[in-house]
Amino acid sequence: MHSWKKKLVVSQLALACTLAITSQANATTYNTFGYHDDATTQYAGINTDTDYVTYGGYVYYNPATTDFDQSFNNDTVNGVISTYYLNNDYTADSTNTLNITNSTIHGMITSQHMWDDTAYVDHDWDDGDTFTLNIANSTIDDDYEYFYFTDDYNNADGKVTTEDWRTSELASLGTAVTLDVESNINITNNSRVAGITLSQGDTYDATYATGGDSAYVHTWDNTIVVDNSTVTSGAVTPLEGNGWFGNSSEPSDYSGNAVYDTTTGTWYHNPNDTALSFSDDPDSYYSMKNNVTFTNGSTLMGDVVFTSNFNNADDANADSNGDGVISASDGFSPIGYDTNNDGVEDTNGGWSHDNDNVDELNLKLDNGSKWVGDAYFSYEYIAPADMYNLEDGTNSLEPNSVFDKWGNVVDDKTFQSGIFTVALDNGSEWDTVNASNVDTLTVNNGSQVNVADSSSLIADTITLTNGSTMNLSSYGEVDTDHLTVDSYSKVDLTNETAYLYANTITVSNGGEFSIGAGEFDADSFGTDTLELTNAGVFNINNSDYVLNADLVNG
Repeated sequence: MHSWKKKLVVSQLALACTLAITSQANATTYNTFGYHDDATTQYAGINTDTDYVTYGGYVYYNPATTDFDQSFNNDTVNGVISTYYLNNDYTADSTNTLNITNSTIHGMITSQHMWDDTAYVDHDWDDGDTFTLNIANSTIDDDYEYFYFTDDYNNADGKVTTEDWRTSELASLGTAVTLDVESNINITNNSRVAGITLSQGDTYDATYATGGDSAYVHTWDNTIVVDNSTVTSGAVTPLEGNGWFGNSSEPSDYSGNAVYDTTTGTWYHNPNDTALSFSDDPDSYYSMKNNVTFTNGSTLMGDVVFTSNFNNADDANADSNGDGVISASDGFSPIGYDTNNDGVEDTNGGWSHDNDNVDELNLKLDNGSKWVGDAYFSYEYIAPADMYNLEDGTNSLEPNSVFDKWGNVVDDKTFQSGIFTVALDNGSEWDTVNASNVDTLTVNNGSQVNVADSSSLIADTITLTNGSTMNLSSYGEVDTDHLTVDSYSKVDLTNETAYLYANTITVSNGGEFSIGAGEFDADSFGTDTLELTNAGVFNINNSDYVLNADLVNG
């Protein structure tokens, strides 16, 4: 090696060491749990006046010197950060913000009150007092399962004795970010977060209307933007009890191990594989609107779970707001209200604009972002026969169909409690793993959907545009009402064991629908109508294939 190269290497090493030492000097490590030990008395497994576990992880606006403020920079936190008192400050202003920068949270962030002696806050929901969480160049690993400590005490003989303890497990508190407040979450600059769980918390406010005129409606709004960063699965049960060659699983290790019920034919997701979770409160009068964007090469590794219910549907035909009148202000009723007591239901109640009664999850992957995982969607719906005075009528399709009073299939149109849309744009990708179900899937500008081996995808509509693709692997299956393949996009069904069903398939503007149609895959897809318009291509790859559908050329 030349001498100048040696000097360069030494110089780089010295610079790296200098930077490391400087970084360490500026960094602070915090532990949110501690133990107060009376050396003579024995810890009894619960907090007492003499021996007790302490918690010091609350974030405050204008905190005392021993409390957390609203910013972590070059810090390490071991344990659980709680934003409870920051979120419950009675005001709608910019102080409801937490910044995590260049830091590692070995544990999680929650909006819940922890088990210490500090007081709960009783207050009304303030719609618009949205909590903002900014995470930049940081990691939140959701990997703090227990707090371990040692208790010293004098035994019956007066001798000093030590005993090791650990707290009850903390994994059940949720994933890396678990919030029940309206939230605006920004994850940027190569950050990594092991799961986000958002639920609809307390929505009581005596001054808010509970239904009727949508001019007075309130909605629970969440926004997540992930830029050049990664959201992985988190864990809600401890993982340290099992290992392989000395290593236990990490919360961010997405297993894809969903459970298939052979009796019902249903896939049930593994809670420890959840990367994003959204659940509304069925007892609330207000819908939950969630908008999520992954952009600039971001990664989503894990399942997305969306649980929706009709607003206050459990109290249908009950005077739930205590005004002495059964009316639309008592929430949305899937069985309808008889407001004039004539024996005939005349309204489903809720808010006057139908969309205000509907939860939403809109997930977009943009600019080369990628998702590996499944979409699990739980919802309620009513058929047209149970719709009374709805403004817009149906808003979704039910794959299992709807029936008349004799049990005969009559349609698939429904009014659904929630709508789940997925959009891929500008070279983004979704790889399914087990079973996914969404309302609308759009794939645009060179993006792709890959339906993995033995996995399935159900969507009301699927649209591919501008050179996008959908590929089905062995035993992969796609079911939809309407598949559109447009503008030089392609659906590839050349694998002999893959299958696709669509009531209508439209191929247009140079799009291509390609099947293998070999000896064993003559039934690789099913449809009622195949529409070929504006140079759309149906590529059969076999001159003996017989199409069992209406072929429309335009």
